[in-house]
Amino acid sequence: MVADEACILTHDEDINMKTQLYAAILSGCLIGGPAGAADFDFAGNFSRDNSVVRFDFSIANPGNVTLFTSSWLTGGFDPILTLWDAGGQLLAEQDDGNGGGVAFSNGVPLSYGEFDSYLTTNLVAGDYIATLTQYDNFAVSSALADGFLRDADPWFTQVFGCGNAQFCEGSLVDGNGDLVDANRTSAWDFHIVGVDAAQAATVPEPPTAMLLLASAMFFGLGRWAQPRNRGGMTSAIV
Repeated sequence: MVADEACILTHDEDINMKTQLYAAILSGCLIGGPAGAADFDFAGNFSRDNSVVRFDFSIANPGNVTLFTSSWLTGGFDPILTLWDAGGQLLAEQDDGNGGGVAFSNGVPLSYGEFDSYLTTNLVAGDYIATLTQYDNFAVSSALADGFLRDADPWFTQVFGCGNAQFCEGSLVDGNGDLVDANRTSAWDFHIVGVDAAQAATVPEPPTAMLLLASAMFFGLGRWAQPRNRGGMTSAIV
């Protein structure tokens, strides 16, 4: 499995991570989660079609958590969101989410498109992993350790056909029958709403075992990403 370089703070690829914490009453009104829950916004770029970016997050109390992208609508690639438990067991896989609409993160209304990923699910207190890949790079099994369908094919969207020969859209039309621009960009924007801590992976191109180790370090060694003063298709196995 290939980790996404957009998660590495380097001279040529970076990640913009913005973290804010709602006041308890505002959090409860906007996201319906427990008081004190926070929203986390991440942005970056894939370096190739089969890049994988991983996020670790935790919640202290049971409740609804929303995970969504807002980058397809603005020209980014067609994302797939996969949710795992802390041990790397599949909980849900989400391709095209909710038909498009508007969702709030950190009090900001964000539009997302038909081919963006959108998942709201009720989770028990604990630690979780989310991964973001490009269509059709689905998980090959219910175990994160087994990797993804296109791990050995860095430019797999070429077969979809587009002038860029990378980051090509896999669907020619949307749900209304309107043409979809086949030439997408490498950009992604990802939002985790209603959790207590979250961070993006920072391990450069590790094997899956290292990805899982990075998650264990996040979950067990202080969850340093906690904010301080301020902050289609779904298959479920739970």
